[in-house]
Amino acid sequence: MSTETAAAEFLKKYEGYTGVAIWDVNAWRIGHGSDTHTDPNGSIRTVQQGDTTTPKDAQRDLERRIRSEFIPKIINKLGADTWNNLPQGARVAFVSLAYNYGNVTKPAIIAAAKSGNMANLAKTWITSTYNDNKSLPENIRNALRNRRAAEAALIQPTDAKKKGLLIAAALLITAAIVSR
Repeated sequence: MSTETAAAEFLKKYEGYTGVAIWDVNAWRIGHGSDTHTDPNGSIRTVQQGDTTTPKDAQRDLERRIRSEFIPKIINKLGADTWNNLPQGARVAFVSLAYNYGNVTKPAIIAAAKSGNMANLAKTWITSTYNDNKSLPENIRNALRNRRAAEAALIQPTDAKKKGLLIAAALLITAAIVSR
């Protein structure tokens, strides 16, 4: 499975689907959390209030954005060599983060990726994003923290038991840092 396809499947789990445009933070969004609509002929336009979409159209827009918008942004931040040397799980995690944030904005994550140490990248992924979104309700912050934990698990896949321990340890470390 290609990185683009794997990323689309991962994103759909977290972004969900809406067939009618809804307001979300700073834009009207449709499909899988997108502020754009891609027509079958490839024309792109900004989502407006009242717009509708189908699952097929939403999939087309998502795939286009991953391929032509987010992967190029990530490569611009990390460099082509770093991107090309990442395991596919880490690439999917980067696409998810960039899709959620608009780009890869954390210098610590960029540095950890460039180091090539996936254990450090997974840990940095959690610790550098834990306190983001402080203005959002707790249930949404927790959902975003869970998404970051799932991305970190993609970066450093392990068996299910070790994965659960890794996530729990990262959350405990982060909680200790926050409570200082």
